[in-house]
Amino acid sequence: MGSSLRKVSLLILLIIVLPVMIFSVFEIGNLRQNEKVIQNIYKNQLDAILFSINQYSDDIVSNLASRVENNLNNYNSDSAGLNKIINEFQVNCLIHFNKKLEFISSEPNSYRDSTLVTDIRAMIENNYPVIDQLKTYLRAGYRKIIPLGNTGKDMQCIVFLTLVKNEEVTNVLVIDPVKFISKVLDPRIQEIAQGKFHIAAYHSGDVLPVYTSNKQYIPGNIDDKEPFWLLKNYTMGIELKDATIADLTKDRIRRNLVMIGLVDVILLFGAALIFRNVRKQVELSQLKSDFVSSVSHEIRTPLALITMYIETLEMGRVKNALKIKEYYSVILNETSRLSGIVNRILSFSQIESNKRKYFLSETNINELVGNAANSFRYSMENKGFTYTFKPEDNLPMVMLDREAITDAFVNLIDNAMKYSTDIKDIVVRTGKYDKYVYVEVKDKGIGISEKNQKYIFDKFYRVTEMNLANRVKGSGLGLAIVKHIMDAHEGKIFVKSSPGSGSLFRLSFPVK
Repeated sequence: MGSSLRKVSLLILLIIVLPVMIFSVFEIGNLRQNEKVIQNIYKNQLDAILFSINQYSDDIVSNLASRVENNLNNYNSDSAGLNKIINEFQVNCLIHFNKKLEFISSEPNSYRDSTLVTDIRAMIENNYPVIDQLKTYLRAGYRKIIPLGNTGKDMQCIVFLTLVKNEEVTNVLVIDPVKFISKVLDPRIQEIAQGKFHIAAYHSGDVLPVYTSNKQYIPGNIDDKEPFWLLKNYTMGIELKDATIADLTKDRIRRNLVMIGLVDVILLFGAALIFRNVRKQVELSQLKSDFVSSVSHEIRTPLALITMYIETLEMGRVKNALKIKEYYSVILNETSRLSGIVNRILSFSQIESNKRKYFLSETNINELVGNAANSFRYSMENKGFTYTFKPEDNLPMVMLDREAITDAFVNLIDNAMKYSTDIKDIVVRTGKYDKYVYVEVKDKGIGISEKNQKYIFDKFYRVTEMNLANRVKGSGLGLAIVKHIMDAHEGKIFVKSSPGSGSLFRLSFPVK
């Protein structure tokens, strides 16, 4: 027995104690080197934030280009429609040229005979290889948007091509860069900054910024900068608020030292337990998991926010109790939102693989809707919504999968909440017509245009009008799941909606 214990103790020494000591000495000796690695990690995180702003600006202009092309191809289009589009995106003017660089039109029309048209035509001719490359992209079915150059005082040109009635049209946007940043990009920058960062925009050669996310604070020359993709001679910089990367690095190294010490103690204590319990067999199992995910801007955003706020709380930098409560509230909301996204993806995965099974039973639709409403009533009231349930009495029983129909109903309520703006009022009704029992959800939100209504039940489809895909977060799976559930119940979906007038969704179930 003594020989066996000596062998076990030697084995523990070689496998656990000795590696722990070597690891600890090695890590402590390389903390300085790791400091640079940590700084690079923080810098990469900051660069990723700047990248997202650039991506957002690119998406904004791409959306504008698509709307311009749709308007130009619309036989009922007029200049008022284009003027509305460019005003929405803070564009000074939009000028169109044909393949021969002959002037077609401009919005506003007052630029028709201005020297600006001549200057832009010359600029296009000087950059003809770039324009020719844009044409190659367009013929391949891909639209690329590039900055063309400066014109006049503090004005820049952005060029993109469109196909108007199968003819190539060169479109030039003339914008004020500072106005574009402060008006169009500012909401996105504020959303990213969240009081944690200072984000500023600079004109090349200037020390002071032309724009800052915090109007009360003017940062100096920030080190971490990236150029704007669509704005020549303009850069944006980012820095942490109330701390430098060096300070955060030191705090993190200090925590690492504490963690190394705790790990050493825990591992040594574990080695002692193993030695004392050597006669017990320990079964080791290795878990194999496949992590398959299709991560969108919608999942990364809540994860980034959760990480950001948790790190802030963990570092103890927030002392105000109300602020701490606010941070916890944000973390809870983002966690709930992330959980909802994941649940939708899992549910959709089951649907796609034909693994979702439905168990039908006689159900009172009023009872089902009432129970489902109780689960989200608190959340609705906290967000300022008024909820009204108007059930019709003496409805016949219907054969339903209670869990699935609850999912469909909650998806409709969730959409009604997400797409409601000023008037936060949701009305739910139940009733009967012909041989169907129905439940309908009505809101007074932004509504859905007729051309989009035929696509909203397609998987991953998201409405892009009024920049909704960027302003309202979602996975594009909710209504696709609702459609599948209703098909499985041999039911019907009715949609009545128009922009600015809210939406009504009715789920009808056959009475058998």
